[in-house]
Amino acid sequence: MKIRHKITLWIVGTGILTSLAFSLVVFLEMREQPLQILDSQLNLTCDAVAKEVSKNPDFLEAQKFNRTIIVQGSRYWLKIYDPILQPIYQSELSRIVDIPLLSNKRNRAYTFDAHLLNNDVNHGEKEEIAFRVLVVEFQVENNTYLIQLASSMEKIDEEISELLRALGFGLALSAAILFCIGYFMAGQILKPISAINSLILKINEKTLSQRIPLGKSRDEIFELSTHLNNMLDRLEFSFAQQKQYLADASHELKSPIAMLRLFFEDAAQHSDLPEVWQNKLVGLQRNLLRLDRLVKTLLALSALEVNESLNVENFCLTELILSVLEDFAPLLQKTNIHLETDIPQNIYLQGDKDKIRRVFINIFDNAIKYNFNGGEIRFNIYDDGKSVKLSLYNTGPGIPYADREKVFEAFYRVEKSRSTHYGGAGLGLSIVKKIVNLHRGVVSIESELGEWTRVDITFPLT
Repeated sequence: MKIRHKITLWIVGTGILTSLAFSLVVFLEMREQPLQILDSQLNLTCDAVAKEVSKNPDFLEAQKFNRTIIVQGSRYWLKIYDPILQPIYQSELSRIVDIPLLSNKRNRAYTFDAHLLNNDVNHGEKEEIAFRVLVVEFQVENNTYLIQLASSMEKIDEEISELLRALGFGLALSAAILFCIGYFMAGQILKPISAINSLILKINEKTLSQRIPLGKSRDEIFELSTHLNNMLDRLEFSFAQQKQYLADASHELKSPIAMLRLFFEDAAQHSDLPEVWQNKLVGLQRNLLRLDRLVKTLLALSALEVNESLNVENFCLTELILSVLEDFAPLLQKTNIHLETDIPQNIYLQGDKDKIRRVFINIFDNAIKYNFNGGEIRFNIYDDGKSVKLSLYNTGPGIPYADREKVFEAFYRVEKSRSTHYGGAGLGLSIVKKIVNLHRGVVSIESELGEWTRVDITFPLT
């Protein structure tokens, strides 16, 4: 889960818990207020009934139990009990709903779920109705009577249900609003980190000089950017040291190798040496030649790594390619490889002439080296007005699909034994890609395993 989503969930969860606690307080408060109002009404009504009965004490003796009285219409449930707790009055509603007298609940209101005695009353499918009940004592001529007064809580229950629905809707709405606000706030909080992440993705071995801009506020993002910049400083320094070390080591190896080559060439000319020693000298001379080529290639690669500047000039690309093909003519004749070219006249290019010459030397060398005896090479150039496109096709063993991009990596060889046999070190195409990239060009390779290989290079004209 992304950090933005986690922050959003934390904000939403905290907001919902806070809203839920607030809603619970509001619900309890709103639930108590109607009960308090109802209790006050029951008390006032009981006082009014007690005063009315006390004014006419003969009225109690004259009434019969089967006679009903109505107190303020039919909204109240009412019974009056004599001193021996026998009912002497009852309202019309008391004939429909059964509420027993609970002596231990005197002088205080309570809630009671009463049973319906008459199913004709319109209460839907309900068999029980909640009533708020109040039992009050009053004195008439030194006799204690009881008033049991009750009122239905259906409206209060409906109001509480509406309140719960309103609170539920409010919680859902607040959760949706909190989610939008939290998602936006999380995005704003993480915006600097997203910017840092985007910049880090763009930094590679070629752009190690870039640094993350530091914000004005010295917060955690500022510290993170500072530490990352320090790490990039160390990486840039290490890369520079590594490149310089490779260049220095390759340069220092040139002189000893040159002296050894002279020694072996001179020793091989002595005819008085035994044939076994002469064969050994020839083998050592061949290995030394491979080592000399490797060192020169490393020097060329390290020079490109350490110094990425170009000696840009406007030169004739056609003449450059023809001179390279002329140098490879004896080798083509020796390997019996057929060369077919399509090179327009007077194609000019802006770039480093020596480095581009190295590109063609490397790709032509590979096209001859990794080819069949009596194979074929086709070289084409196309100028579309914006760029120069070159295509070098050669028959040969080809390159597996998984290795096509890896062949541009330094020291990578498709088949180690075959490359060793041909004297390759896996640096030729790495140098080609480096030079082409320096010229803002593109190089790619296509191949059919066991059939052919094609290298495509595009150079911009400016």
